[in-house]
Amino acid sequence: MLDGIAFKVAEDAEGVAGAELNSCGREHRPAMTAYTGAVFGNGMVARLVDILASARERGGTALAADEIARVNRTLDNCATTRWAMPSTTLAALLDLVAETLRASPDRDLPSGFLARLDAAAGGQDGPEFLVRTASLLRTSKREGIARFEELPMSVWEAELRFARLRDFSWWVESDEYPTCEEGVLAGVTSEHPHGCPHLLPPLIAELHAALLLDDDARSAASLRSVAPWATPPILRQVLQAASTHLLDAH
Repeated sequence: MLDGIAFKVAEDAEGVAGAELNSCGREHRPAMTAYTGAVFGNGMVARLVDILASARERGGTALAADEIARVNRTLDNCATTRWAMPSTTLAALLDLVAETLRASPDRDLPSGFLARLDAAAGGQDGPEFLVRTASLLRTSKREGIARFEELPMSVWEAELRFARLRDFSWWVESDEYPTCEEGVLAGVTSEHPHGCPHLLPPLIAELHAALLLDDDARSAASLRSVAPWATPPILRQVLQAASTHLLDAH
């Protein structure tokens, strides 16, 4: 019942928008509801288009192929992302968007999407570019997930993989505490007791992962673009404090 009401409201809103356009003497184009438009405004389709547009601006097709491999690596990073957005589902979504653009080329898409798609496509037809990208995603997935030594971690990957380290930066870099040690301890205990299960285990996992990047200079450089303080000595200090707190206080 509620779904029917919501659909009717969206349908009525679209009709009102169309009437307003027609009353002004402009050609009516089918409007896209806000819910459907979100596919183009945010989420993995929009993010992938933005990543590929940036890659084309920096260096063309070779960089784009690397970025597609990084997207697959990101989607394969943990069980949560594999469950929420498998690579095959993203590829299928790109195909569906391409079908929508071909079927309704005059559809009024959310502001900016077509410009971003044109930037990513680099002169190619937009729907064809999306279909080709979907095919490249599937091919990259079949070829296997690239290791960091084969394909260094990018800055945007580091922002996702080390989001908790980035958020911990304030405790390390703040002038509020006389020493780094005091700041680290304050950060580790800041959510005690009830927030510790949500904060510390993921933070500890990122600390271990960051320490394993020490022999990979290019990936480590991307990490330090996100968390400049994340050198091995400080990472170990935070890791020791977090692990000790979990063992001693819980």
